[in-house]
Amino acid sequence: MTFNESDIQNAIQILQQSEALCNAQIQAAPKKTAPLMASVSKLVSSGWSYFGYNKESKSKQGSPAGTPPPPPKYMTNGEIRARVVRAEGLLLTSLILLLQESIMSYLKAGLNLRKGYKSYETVWTELKAMGDEANTLVDNNTLGGVYFGLGTIHIVLASMPAKILRIVSSFGYTGDKAFGFDIVSKCIAGKGIRSPLGSLMFLSYYTILAGFAPSVLGETNIPIADKILKEALTDYKESAFFLYFQGRNCRLKGMIQESSAAFELASSKTTVEWGSELQRLCDYELGLNLAILLQWTEAAVHFERLAKENYWSKVFFLYFRAAALEASGKKQEAVAIYQVIPGLVNRKFGGRTILVEQFVTRKVKLFEQTGFEDTNLPTLEILLIWNAFSSMTPEALTTSLAQVDAQISLSRGKTSLDSLAVLKTIKGAILHQLRRHKEGAECLNWVIDLPAGKVTEEKWVVPFACWEAGVGSWMEDKGEKKGEMQWVKAKAFWDKAASYSGYEFEFRLSIRIHAAMMRIQEMVEEMKLKAFH
Repeated sequence: MTFNESDIQNAIQILQQSEALCNAQIQAAPKKTAPLMASVSKLVSSGWSYFGYNKESKSKQGSPAGTPPPPPKYMTNGEIRARVVRAEGLLLTSLILLLQESIMSYLKAGLNLRKGYKSYETVWTELKAMGDEANTLVDNNTLGGVYFGLGTIHIVLASMPAKILRIVSSFGYTGDKAFGFDIVSKCIAGKGIRSPLGSLMFLSYYTILAGFAPSVLGETNIPIADKILKEALTDYKESAFFLYFQGRNCRLKGMIQESSAAFELASSKTTVEWGSELQRLCDYELGLNLAILLQWTEAAVHFERLAKENYWSKVFFLYFRAAALEASGKKQEAVAIYQVIPGLVNRKFGGRTILVEQFVTRKVKLFEQTGFEDTNLPTLEILLIWNAFSSMTPEALTTSLAQVDAQISLSRGKTSLDSLAVLKTIKGAILHQLRRHKEGAECLNWVIDLPAGKVTEEKWVVPFACWEAGVGSWMEDKGEKKGEMQWVKAKAFWDKAASYSGYEFEFRLSIRIHAAMMRIQEMVEEMKLKAFH
């Protein structure tokens, strides 16, 4: 759960060491006889018997006693366990790399996923050969490891948008989501040591993925996450990890007070030995919740603490703190922080500045050009990019809308086309969440219809406007109960958003679009089943 680069490298190094240990155990394990060799051995043995030569006669002639044991019919339990642990280490390395959001990290993740998948596949083939004997020849925890790991790889690959999948799965593997869910469910049902990991995997899917597209996936994902959480918290009442996901799920419902309570409880359950990163993650979530409530002064305190602890990106949290201070009326304090940010940019992965710091640096340089007069509501811009408007109360949305309208009026004729496009996109997204869909569509269509090349700085804004227009169409059609074809207009906007490339937060938006498209595909399948029956 760390974002510290040295911790990431340490984690990867430890996982590589575990891979080396597993390789040594695999090499030392007794090898089963290959089918062809077994047949040849049997034929030769039969031939010697025909001529009256067998083990018994050889023994009588004084052959050495204590012949070696015959090779095992299947891989030993120890070798299977070593292969599973090796594959799990490769899977964890891949997941760490995928969180870095860079092409280099995606390529490295793909290589590790390939190795891990092949290791799981070897074991899976062996288990199928064993048939029912697998339950007695292989221990329950190792079986659970196979189900968890192979299932997780399939779910991860199936959840990736094409833009990322083209990089990660260039080795030719694709995910089967149904198969992945089926065998991870077996892992949970087995009640082995990886059973809680299986539940966490499902919660990651249903809450984090829904967080990318809450207005689209919330209705289907939230009840499932509720059920998983209820069962998990019955078995693991004080688990900081499950409490964390409870906080995420409550936020999806718009229950921000309950969400914050869950994050605070999760943070209190951690220990010094392993919990510092989870505590910081909870601090971040609490700060985001305060921003959603428009409690900017309190939010600034959380972001200041995260910046001092150098969690993830000091630059981003200083920027968010400055934006929150500005929103609370402390403009001079905010400007003083903005001015020091460019000199602090040093968070790199694979030799390149991480994407969020590239964004922050560009924004601060734009602020400098206007003497920090035209900062353009940076708090609401962050909440738009972070997809947070769906969790806000109608009162908070109305307050935010008034701020956007005031900013547009104040800067009329002064602000750049780029800045106006950002404000219009924020306004359109807020209007859709307030169910004022006609007005929201007008704002977003204004941005989408801008001539190509007119937006020169905020290149992310047009594809994000397309995304929000699709969300609005989805919500509007659903509200009017137009039925089976509610997704047609939304899909057209999302297809348009997917056609853009080379902008900030591209991979993040790609995941949103893919998540929404997966939901559409599920609806199409449901329609086919209804028609069939």
